Amino acid sequence: MGPSAERSLQDAFRALARRDMTGLEALWRELSGSLHNYAFALTASQEEADDILSDVLLRVARRGRPLRWVRSPKAYLFGAVRNAVRSRRRREGRRAEADTFDAPAPEADVTNGAAVRAAVMGLPPEQREVLVLHVWGGLTFGEIGRTVGAPRNTVASRYRYALGKLRALLGDDADGRGETEAPAGSHDAEHAGRHV
Repeated sequence: MGPSAERSLQDAFRALARRDMTGLEALWRELSGSLHNYAFALTASQEEADDILSDVLLRVARRGRPLRWVRSPKAYLFGAVRNAVRSRRRREGRRAEADTFDAPAPEADVTNGAAVRAAVMGLPPEQREVLVLHVWGGLTFGEIGRTVGAPRNTVASRYRYALGKLRALLGDDADGRGETEAPAGSHDAEHAGRHV
């Protein structure tokens, strides 16, 4: 997400602080897909992810003036999704994290989106959450740390371990990259190889 998208989110929050609902359209356009993916990663249910996303956006739209003081709308929204899932789990008497699926067999076809989804859902909840927030949510390790309440280095470690487990689950170690090396061109390459 570039600077213009960040400005768009800030503008959307300012509009919502004035009770101008055009801000909601901008939030939907910029982040609905990423927020939904995150909700799905936490709940393992499309229907529940839909409900969570709707609830969060409705609550944000109703929040009003306090939105003016939010420094990072993106991190705020991902945190709101996480809190909504946790609240729903508490109300239902279940754990805050979604149950994990069985990981795909090593011979799974990695070009198959279902195999990749199953592999991601097969990660431990803390690693899955960091991976989804970073890769699909576009949050930095610092933003993720603030969202999940963990130190930045812990977040970086969870991400590195998640990548290693995905490579093992999907049989993607034949490309010569080491277990802790980030993908070429990755903006977090300096963090992924560092042992923390």
